[in-house]
Amino acid sequence: MKHEKSCGAVIFRKTHGKYAVLLIKNRFAEFWSFPKGHVEDGENEYQTAIREVKEETGIDIKIENGFRMESVYLIGKKKNTEKKAVYFASLTTRAYVEPQFNEISAFRWFYGDEFPYDCSFENDRLIFDEALKFIKTRFGEASEKRL
Repeated sequence: MKHEKSCGAVIFRKTHGKYAVLLIKNRFAEFWSFPKGHVEDGENEYQTAIREVKEETGIDIKIENGFRMESVYLIGKKKNTEKKAVYFASLTTRAYVEPQFNEISAFRWFYGDEFPYDCSFENDRLIFDEALKFIKTRFGEASEKRL
C-alpha cells in the first residue's frame, strides 16, 4: 500500500456574532473540505499547513498551539493509497480569499449550522466540531461587541 500525507488548517473568523469556517472545493474532486496539501521535503507539519493555506487561499495563518487532528482514509481508483491529513486550528480576521483557481473551484465561509454534509470525508465534521470547541475555549464565544 502507498502512503501520502497532507497538512492544512481549520480556519475560523468571527463574523456577525458567530464563528465561520472556511471551506474550499477541490476542482479535481468537487467536494468541500479544509485547505490542505502535500508535505514537501524538509518541511514539518506546521510549515506545510501554513504554506498550503497561503497558496490555496491567499491567507497568512497563525496556527494555534494545542490542536492537532488526523484523518486517515483510502484514496485512488483502487483505494490502494492510505492518505493521512493532519489539521491544525487557526483564527483569522481576514474575510477576503484569493483562491488558487487551478486547484480550487469554489470557497465559502460557513457557519456551524451550515456546515455541508456533502463533505467527502465523514471525519471532516468531527474535526470541525473539535476545532470549534478548541477555538471557543481559547478565544471565547464570538460576539458582535467590538473592543
